[in-house]
Amino acid sequence: MAVMTVGRTIGYGTLAGAVAGGAGAAVQYWLVEPSIRAAIAIEDAKSATDHADHGHTSDVVVSRAEQVGFGLLTVLVVGTLIGIAFALVRRFLGDRVPGRSAAGSAIALAGLGFAACTLAPALVIPANPPAVGDPATVNARTVTYIGTIFCAIVLTAAVTALARVKRFEPGLRVVAATALALVGSIVLVWVIPDVADPIPSDVPARLIWNFRVGSLAQMGVMWLVMGGVFGYLSQAVARARRGVGALPSAQFASG
Repeated sequence: MAVMTVGRTIGYGTLAGAVAGGAGAAVQYWLVEPSIRAAIAIEDAKSATDHADHGHTSDVVVSRAEQVGFGLLTVLVVGTLIGIAFALVRRFLGDRVPGRSAAGSAIALAGLGFAACTLAPALVIPANPPAVGDPATVNARTVTYIGTIFCAIVLTAAVTALARVKRFEPGLRVVAATALALVGSIVLVWVIPDVADPIPSDVPARLIWNFRVGSLAQMGVMWLVMGGVFGYLSQAVARARRGVGALPSAQFASG
């Protein structure tokens, strides 16, 4: 990988993250938002019944349209910040990331990031739409979610390091890394406490399924786009530097 300056690394990470955030916002609007609206409608109907029974009324402070707009903007900002962090991690790791080219390494790092930071916690603590879940368990679920990401990152780093040990034969490295990944994943799922909220009976299972699949697809698209854009920019830098390096030799040969 051609080493870029810190400023260019951050700039490319910002651009890649912004594009990924825009793609994630689009996926959220088209795939995730319908499930959120359906869940909120169920909660509103339940609240309206409770208020009618007790003679209370509720005022809407923030409209749903404003909530949607703020949510999409948040995805864009978060995507940009993740892109900067992604670029700095890619720079720090350097050749330790698998991949035969700058673009391949960026895609590989994005795949590892998706597995550790998105897929692992999604399997341990499946996401639920707003208005579904017990508010009393928020702190426990947050701590468990962050702990799962940390453990998954450690496991991913260990598997990647094992897969690149030079003193092992290539076939043995693949087998060892695969075994470590499987055993580590099983241990991770077994050790992490179960803090998932029970689904209320009035919430359709299909709604929960659509929300979870949509949320996973949103993050998958963001990681893929971020890795692809940053990889493309990095590969362009590598090609440009190879061209500059080859220029004097070409001129000497022609002379």
